Amino acid sequence: MGSQRVSRIRGTGSFLPSTVLTNAELFEVESIRDAFDVERARGSLREEDNVGSLAPVEVFDRWARQVTGIRERRVADGDNDLTTEAMCARASQKALERAGIDPRDVDLILVASVTPSDNVPNAACTVGHLLGIPQTGGFTLNGACTGFVHALAAAHGFIQSGTAEVVLAVAGDVLTRITNYSDPTTAVLFSDGAGAAVLTAGSEGGVLGPPFLSADYAREHLYIVGQGWETEADPHPRLRMGGGPRVLRRAIQAMANAAEEALGRAGLDWGSVDLVVPHQANLRITRGLENHLELPRGRVVHTIERYGNCSAATVGIALDESLRGAHGPLPDPARVVLTAVGGGYTTAAMVVDI
Repeated sequence: MGSQRVSRIRGTGSFLPSTVLTNAELFEVESIRDAFDVERARGSLREEDNVGSLAPVEVFDRWARQVTGIRERRVADGDNDLTTEAMCARASQKALERAGIDPRDVDLILVASVTPSDNVPNAACTVGHLLGIPQTGGFTLNGACTGFVHALAAAHGFIQSGTAEVVLAVAGDVLTRITNYSDPTTAVLFSDGAGAAVLTAGSEGGVLGPPFLSADYAREHLYIVGQGWETEADPHPRLRMGGGPRVLRRAIQAMANAAEEALGRAGLDWGSVDLVVPHQANLRITRGLENHLELPRGRVVHTIERYGNCSAATVGIALDESLRGAHGPLPDPARVVLTAVGGGYTTAAMVVDI
């Protein structure tokens, strides 16, 4: 009797714009300075020496780090050619090279994004064109911040069913082009980037158990009206985001529950997990998840301090960095839990041996 068909992650890749925007540089944006309540923020800072003597830009920086954990973020600002699809193509090229797979061998392209440049052609068609494989089929999906895990889950299904042998799953967003820079609590969070993975058919390892996907309709956390891009008739970015302790607690619990569900489906427990790669929404959320899980042997990856929240791409970028050794050594193979929560609400998790 033959071995069961499974899907394996053969290679990963990521792309981040070269432009780094620190908190201090973000504060130079006039609409941010005008909208930011310096004295209210000063009063919210933890007890520190000389809080009263801090300059407004220093108050903003400390407030941003305290509330989000972010010190800097990557932005595609000033490079009109650096679209979501272009970033996805660059991340995909790295993933294909690391997998040792020729782009012409890809059977299907799946792109997760909330900020595609065009509705038609869809982002998968454009990414295929940029990779030199315009004839390869594919489609775009929108799971908000869970998009990368949704794309991996879809790729797993196509491979397990025998529909495809090689699937490219990539997530990318250029959130800074739809961010409301008159709202400091939103503008401080968002960034740009892309993460990709190549999945192939195999007989062992790979994705363990069915991925877990869930949703719970809500507009309170994050929503984007229509396409979201600025136009002459509508010059204001239309990304809206809510927050507060309740959303923070809900995000922690949602990612923990999703991870537990995925482990249960694979017949595993936390004792076998080497690494947890969560969506990077806020450092308080990923630290809260770390404290909640109390992993016996593994660890939780945190990247938001340097990269900010680039929505669907965060899990892909963090996974790629982890496999490159950026967050400490890993066994070979490593057992990794991917878990995410996003606007909608959407929730997704999966367990994979890489």
